[in-house]
Amino acid sequence: MTAPGGESDRAHPIESSEVLRYARRVCEELPNLSEAGCRRAVSTAYFALFHALTLRAAELLAPSEPQEAHYRLARRFEHRDLRNVALWVTGAGTPPPALAGLVAEARRPGAAATVAEAFLTLYDVRVDADYNHFALFTQERALDLIDDAEGAHDLLTAPSFPATASGQAFLRLLAEQAGARP
Repeated sequence: MTAPGGESDRAHPIESSEVLRYARRVCEELPNLSEAGCRRAVSTAYFALFHALTLRAAELLAPSEPQEAHYRLARRFEHRDLRNVALWVTGAGTPPPALAGLVAEARRPGAAATVAEAFLTLYDVRVDADYNHFALFTQERALDLIDDAEGAHDLLTAPSFPATASGQAFLRLLAEQAGARP
């Protein structure tokens, strides 16, 4: 919506923690939530983690830029970028040789590996939630997946995440994926 003078009246960009709270609230407060509602809650949890990851990586791309620039940079990321990096970090994918050192650092046990595993799980389940007519989604399953998203989100958004060698490597890998795009 546009306010008088042509400026957007949107006060705030997407806040991943608010998106996660919304997904949980929908699942917990609506008794007998329909399967479609469970699917939407799972998809919402995935997108919250996706936005948190892209924003963290955008901050690394332009550390001295204002927050507004980080939100613009986060738009460069594609879902496959994050999926590829998560595959490399979990050992399920083969990174380009030039990134092998960063991948080895990100693979160390800790928060980065946990975030990568949770992202991959949520990525796959989100695809099922959005496109697989035969996948079953219950309220209990949706809440478990939201728990996973919240746990990964808490690790990722902690001030210590980019300060660890593995967290820094993980974010650099993500930033590398989108850094070359205009």
